[in-house]
Amino acid sequence: MLRKLIALLLFIALGQITLAAVTNSTLIIGTYNVENWNYIERNKKPNQPKSAAAKQAVVNVIVATQPDVLGLQEMGNTNDFAELRTMLEKNGLVYPHWEHVQGPDKDRHVCLLSKFPIVARNSRTDYSYDLNGQIDRISRGLLDVSVRVNDQYWFRALVVHLKSKRQVENAPGQALVRLEEAKLVRAHLGKILKHDAHANLITLGDFNDTPDSPPFQTILGEPPFSLFPLPAKTARGYEGTHLWRARGEWSRIDHLLASPGLSNEYVAGSATIREGKDDSEASDHRLVSAKFYTHDIGPVPTAEIAAAPVPPPAATPETPATTPPDYRRLVTVIAVIAVLLALLALLRRRPPGR
Repeated sequence: MLRKLIALLLFIALGQITLAAVTNSTLIIGTYNVENWNYIERNKKPNQPKSAAAKQAVVNVIVATQPDVLGLQEMGNTNDFAELRTMLEKNGLVYPHWEHVQGPDKDRHVCLLSKFPIVARNSRTDYSYDLNGQIDRISRGLLDVSVRVNDQYWFRALVVHLKSKRQVENAPGQALVRLEEAKLVRAHLGKILKHDAHANLITLGDFNDTPDSPPFQTILGEPPFSLFPLPAKTARGYEGTHLWRARGEWSRIDHLLASPGLSNEYVAGSATIREGKDDSEASDHRLVSAKFYTHDIGPVPTAEIAAAPVPPPAATPETPATTPPDYRRLVTVIAVIAVLLALLALLRRRPPGR
């Protein structure tokens, strides 16, 4: 009887260890502009691919970071995207789930790689705006997918690549174009948050603008549905994510923005701007990533349209609300298991009949 009781307690303790492991587990979400992984004019020669050395450098950067979900910008067609996935797989990093969005820009596209299943796809390439009487669409489209991490946790990822600062002949000011594109992005994610105030939502990508710019502030939005920029830095404390080589100028234009719901799961201090030996060869951008807990902390998303959304929990942009892992449960469970194993050992040593 005693042995059965000990076995039962041991089974319960093992279950608690499994729960503790799930509670303390994390995932990495990142964004990376791979700088023209496509066929374009290079060195005054048309239809030239990105060099093999630069491609391998991109792969090295991604493998070194080990993101579980990664948004990409300036990817080429589906064949180019397949080439990247194959190279990553040969380097031990497999992404069985992915999304590729082709907007009006025929050369540069936004994509997403995921280790977890994509359970919903809501990407758009038809959003348009009227600027000075000229109708145009978001040049790279808007990638929108829902990713299920486990049976209890999922999040929605929006990948954007706003219009560049490079002026195009006979086109309106690029800053105005970026602002119009930003308004469309904000309208899209605003509908999501108004339907479900607690939705786990991350907007990421190359905004081609700094945090103080009108396009960036437009996408952030207003309380109670504003997003929280994650304060990424390099290991040396630098905040630049893009090098404008012609000017030798660094700026912060690649961003991770968390919704009120997702900000609760952000692991404080984990937002990082990649800095390593392959970065300069790979791209003029740096990979930006952050860690998140894989369980809801605070109100759980409904994943459905709510008639009267409840205001999201209070949080500040500077320090999104987080809950550290509870290691005390794990330590307690380990101690209990040690005692139970000791009791079992003593029972085995008892002489028969006593």
